[in-house]
Amino acid sequence: MKIIAIASPAGGVGKTTLAHAIAVAASEFGKKTLLIDLDPGSALTFRLGLENPRLTITDYLSGSKLAAENLSATSERFDFIAADSRLTTNLDEGSLAILLQNLPKDYDLVVLDVAPSLTQPLKLALTVADHIFTPIDKSLHSLRALLQLRAMSDIPVTAVPTGEVDIAAAPLLDVSLIRASEVDGLTRNTLSILTAAKDSDVAESYRSATYSILEILGLE
Repeated sequence: MKIIAIASPAGGVGKTTLAHAIAVAASEFGKKTLLIDLDPGSALTFRLGLENPRLTITDYLSGSKLAAENLSATSERFDFIAADSRLTTNLDEGSLAILLQNLPKDYDLVVLDVAPSLTQPLKLALTVADHIFTPIDKSLHSLRALLQLRAMSDIPVTAVPTGEVDIAAAPLLDVSLIRASEVDGLTRNTLSILTAAKDSDVAESYRSATYSILEILGLE
């Protein structure tokens, strides 16, 4: 099982869209995938239509037992664990590692959608992730966020570029994402761009990026 964190201390760079798309594409490629919302803002949880889940990642990190029936099975063929605002509370640093070591199902890939800030959820993710992938564009705040991640982590950090990004600060994924106005509109419902517009160039760019990520992880 490989664990990746989709993280950026900068907001608005497409982090949650990327995490959702990776989960969908990895499932399309036949990988058993678990997507976990580690953002107290719960943007991904709301996007997937789970506004008031009975149990969330906060409960499991606080000691509640995670059973297979508590996992949310989505129409896009990946499993999901929701978040809530309580994730800002102090949690034991080893709690996420313990949870992932005792999952009730076997997975090839676990995707962590991490809060867009330098907070405890990010610190928790860094204790368990095999690799960090961070979306970047030409903006200074996304490049600064990339440098912050590299400075605070000993695990590999790979930048996932949107459009043409020319930097030497970190390894770049060999595929660039295509941003289009349709992405935000199509991902307001519970489906990702890969399902809502599966034959579009935008969707194909996310599939290609996911395949490159799986190659990096040795899961191709």
